[in-house]
Amino acid sequence: MKKIISVLLFMAGMSTLYSQAGETLFGIQASPSIGWMRSTDNLINSNGVKIGLRIGGIGEHYLTDWMIMYGGAGFSFSQGGALLHKFGGNLLPKSDLSDAKYNTGEKPLPNDVEITYSLQMLEIPMGLRYQIGLPNQRYDLYLSFPEFYLGLISKSTGKIDATGIRLTKEDIGNDVKPFNFGWGVGIGIQMPGARGHGLTMGLHLQRGLSDTTRNDGRTVLDNGTTEKEDSKGTLNALILRFVHFF
Repeated sequence: MKKIISVLLFMAGMSTLYSQAGETLFGIQASPSIGWMRSTDNLINSNGVKIGLRIGGIGEHYLTDWMIMYGGAGFSFSQGGALLHKFGGNLLPKSDLSDAKYNTGEKPLPNDVEITYSLQMLEIPMGLRYQIGLPNQRYDLYLSFPEFYLGLISKSTGKIDATGIRLTKEDIGNDVKPFNFGWGVGIGIQMPGARGHGLTMGLHLQRGLSDTTRNDGRTVLDNGTTEKEDSKGTLNALILRFVHFF
């Protein structure tokens, strides 16, 4: 955490050089989020959310007086969500679980098992923001579209809940892919300050495009048939983004 704060302070100091040019501004964001996961398999259902936090820096370059291109980098904590599997099996075969019996054999996890993913990542957002001036108001509206997010997942832990099973803070990194890619939209307000400094507050929706899970697991149906678990599990989030520009 000390290293993160040091990086943010350094970036804040450098932002003064950019803001004086009047073309590029730098800001620091602190954004709480609500995340959930979705699956393309109708037998695997979204079943819970994760409350997370994103902190980092954002740079904006004004292409015109109303169109802004932006990009940045930040740290995302506690992203993910819960997936409920109607059929059990060996769903986390490569994970380093605290008790190996839960990913050994054909069906170590029973039907109706819930797996909650908690991910930490370095995230790189980028996109376009459109500023909409309002007459006789001290603030402007903005619309962000399209937004793109590239995440480098650095840590993956999971919680496993089923009848007679409750495991927490399990290392499931070997069953999670290292990259995440998504897109989104946002809407909010900008309150300008001196020399373009100010604050933006907005609500942003992020939808996952890439599969977060490795799909190395096996599912056992009620008739005893074993199938490869090859669904696409995506990360999604609703983000309350606060950015202070220097």
